[in-house]
Amino acid sequence: MWLEAFNRLQKKRFHHFIWFAASLSIVAVLMVQWHQVNEKAEQTQLRVLVQTFYKSASSLRQLWELSDKPLHSEKEGIQYTFTKLGWPIIKLDNHIDCEKTWQLLSSRANSIAYADIVIEKVTRSGQYNSCHYQITDGKWLELFYENETIRVNGFLTG
Repeated sequence: MWLEAFNRLQKKRFHHFIWFAASLSIVAVLMVQWHQVNEKAEQTQLRVLVQTFYKSASSLRQLWELSDKPLHSEKEGIQYTFTKLGWPIIKLDNHIDCEKTWQLLSSRANSIAYADIVIEKVTRSGQYNSCHYQITDGKWLELFYENETIRVNGFLTG
C-alpha cells in the first residue's frame, strides 16, 4: 500500500515537473523571439526616421526651387535658411541648431522623441557641424552637411 501511494506520488511529481519544464522552455523561447523582433523593430524605426528626414528635406528643397530660391523661409513657426544648393538649414551662432533641425525634419504626425543629442564641432564640409541624435540605447541618427548637401545616416552602436 505504501509502495502504491509512493508510486502515484512520484508519477504526479514527474507529471508536474514535465509541465513546468515545458512551460519554462516556451517562456524562454518567447523571450528570445521577442528580443529579436524588438531589435528588428528598432532598426526599422531608425530606417524610417532617416527616410522621413530625407523626405522632409527634399520637400523643403523642392519648395525652395518652386519659390524662386528665397534666402530664408518659415514652416510652422520655425525659421530656416538654405545652403547654396537649396537644402534647409537652421543655424545658431554659425553652427547647426540640432534641436530646431529635429523639429523641422522629423515627422509631426507621429513624432519620435530622441533620448540625447551630441553635437560634433568637427566640420565635414568646412563650415557646418554634425548632429548626432540618440534614438534608443545603441541606435543613433547622424545629420550633417557635406558639399552643401544634407546627409542623414542611421547607425547602431554596441
